[in-house]
This record gives sequence, C-alpha cells and structure tokens, in this order.
Amino acid sequence: MNKRLGFSSLAFYEEPLENALSWGESNNFGLLEIVAENNHAIEEETLPEIKNLTSSYNFDYTVHSPFSDINISSLNKSVRKESIRQVKYSIFAVNEIGGKILTFHPGRHSAATSKSRENTKKILFDSLKEISDYNKDYGVTIALENMPDTFITTMKVSKEVLEVLENKQLLGIKHTMDVGHLETNNVDIGEYIYDLRNYLIHIHLHDNFGEFDNHLPLGDGNINFPRIFRALKEINYTGRIILEMTKTEDILKSREFLEEKKYLF
Repeated sequence: MNKRLGFSSLAFYEEPLENALSWGESNNFGLLEIVAENNHAIEEETLPEIKNLTSSYNFDYTVHSPFSDINISSLNKSVRKESIRQVKYSIFAVNEIGGKILTFHPGRHSAATSKSRENTKKILFDSLKEISDYNKDYGVTIALENMPDTFITTMKVSKEVLEVLENKQLLGIKHTMDVGHLETNNVDIGEYIYDLRNYLIHIHLHDNFGEFDNHLPLGDGNINFPRIFRALKEINYTGRIILEMTKTEDILKSREFLEEKKYLF
C-alpha cells in the first residue's frame, strides 16, 4: 500500500462518507481526501460522527475545505466573513480527526466588478492573513490550490501563486497543485513545478484536453504526465498525490496507469 497515493471522496459525493472509506479499504488505499461538502460536510453537528467514523479505519486523511458558494475574495463582506469562517472550521476539523493537510480555494473575482481586480487581490491577502493567523493555534498544513482558466478565477499561474506564498505576512501557507486546472491555463507544468518547488506538498491528479476541467482518468486526455513526473523527480517531491475523479472506475484506471508507467516513486 502506497500511503502517498490516495483518492478523493468526490467520487462518492452523493453517498455517505462511509461508502468511500469502505471502498478505499477494499481496494487497498490508505489515504483519503475528504471533500467537506454535501454528504461529507464537516460541521459542528456532524463532526463527532465523522471523528468516530474516520478513527475506525486505518487511513491517513487530508480535507478539502468547502468550495461551493464559498469566496474568501468576495467584495461582499458578509459572504467573505462566512467563507473565512468555514475555512477556519475546516482547520479545526482537520486537527480534530488527526488529518495532516487542508486544501482550500483562493476565491474569485466578482463577475460584475472586473475593474476591481486589484481590490479583490487585497481582500484575498487580508483573508489569507486571518486564516493563517488562526492556524497558528492548530499547526495544520494549509495548502492553497491553483484554479482553472475562467475570467473570474484567481491563482492560475505560478506568478500569481508565488505572490501569495512568498509574502512574509502569510506564514505557513503551502500549495496544492491541481494538474487539470493547470492544463486549462496552457502553462508549462514542468516549469510550474520548479517554480513552486519550495511550497508544493499536495497534488490533485486528473486529466483533460485543455479546454474544460473534466476530471478524466489519467491517460484519457492530453496532459503530459511524463513531463510532470520527471519534474517531480527532479525536485525530489515526497508529498501526497490524490486521484481526483468522479467515478470509482476512473480512480482504479488511473492507479493502474501510474503503476504501468512506473511513475510512483
């Protein structure tokens, strides 16, 4: 069992979390990323049950903070306040279940305020400062994820991501690299990996054809995985890799792809 390679509960989005754990155990996985939404939401009323459930399985855990309707870069103060609260609670929850890493999204520009992009950036920095300061009491590894190419998304290329991660006021924020998101931005993923080498601790793997964030099984799109894994080897990457597909058969197909290509090191 490779404890560095796991899968996302996204494939069980409409099912109870226990189904993901049971399936993962049956298929010899030891790492699960819990997408804390829908049936897997980790909230005050569900946390005790989730703690009991996760402790009954021999898994390592990461958590993906809620992202639907969440925007820590929102110009709307009430929306932003609630979004930050949910990320903070996710930090608390990761610590409670004995997880190691929390992935969260940077938020997005408002579609109606394209002229306020610099203001949105300032709001994002302020939100990240509040989140990173809160995490000082918990010591969870919090990892900001890069976003796919849309006209309202932020943190799409290495320059944008590094502007955040290299800020001395935002201590302890690391990086979750989503390779499918990168492909939609038409970047050189090898260069991106080198640029982010000091912050990269978590990876979402899936495939697409560069136009849409399809979450296809590995090998079914046109992402250059040989280039990715050469670059990861060059930087001696030892972090976690999550297969982020929406179907269990795609997860298994992707693991077989990695094994056949001998990409797991």
